Amino acid sequence: MTIQPYQAIPAGLANGSPGRSAQGLSIGVHSDPKTGKSSLGVSGPRPCALVDSELAGKWVPGRQITWDPTRQTVPAWGGPGDWEVCDIPVLSVDTLFAVQQVLASGKHPFNSISVDSVPAVAHRAMMSMAGRKKMEWDDWGQLLRDILQAIVGFKDILVHPTNPVWSVVYIFPTHYDRNARKMRPYLQGQSANLVPYQFDLLGTMYVAGTHPDGRPMHHLFTGPSTQWETGDRLWGRLPSDLIIGHPGMVPGWTVETMVEEAIRVSQ
Repeated sequence: MTIQPYQAIPAGLANGSPGRSAQGLSIGVHSDPKTGKSSLGVSGPRPCALVDSELAGKWVPGRQITWDPTRQTVPAWGGPGDWEVCDIPVLSVDTLFAVQQVLASGKHPFNSISVDSVPAVAHRAMMSMAGRKKMEWDDWGQLLRDILQAIVGFKDILVHPTNPVWSVVYIFPTHYDRNARKMRPYLQGQSANLVPYQFDLLGTMYVAGTHPDGRPMHHLFTGPSTQWETGDRLWGRLPSDLIIGHPGMVPGWTVETMVEEAIRVSQ
């Protein structure tokens, strides 16, 4: 494939556009550690809301601010040249629900969302509830379902009536599923069998080859596989093996250019 370089957000790719008919992408990514999932997650249209339970947000590329939605007002964005990534550390269920409430209200500046990582966000939210009351087994199951619904519900912001975002990326660890006999996104409970169906693209990342400057080359693979849970419902709008870059730093595909290309070929 021809590596598509990073491009500025075109005039039609900005949130809050009246009469918008195009829709962004939901993307699930699972792979071995340190293959570039977190950096890919924040490469969507600026600015990006990073729902961060790994507490590694400070190390992803891009100009950053930190926001606590339980104590602070929604950050303002001054346009290109201002901050690019809003790191939102999720240490409790209160933070998770506060983020969801702000995004659902439409009163925010974000053009993209990255959830890093889904099981870690769910675990931190559940553990924050453990000391509040004695919980029976059924209570834990219901809480897990509520939390996962809140996380997966970020995808609904793609079709928000007044202020939709253009991409939502969900980051997962990976594990071997003995029943499926392949590597699948790691998640607790029966939701693990349902969550992969939520995304427009589900891919795995791997490292193979090098860029001309010697840096390792990261790939996102979404094609058919007998070893990995992967796939998409885009009917060939994007290649199945994408060389991943980062805005203004590394040539290659970003979440933003994936959205641009999927919309372009659909028009």
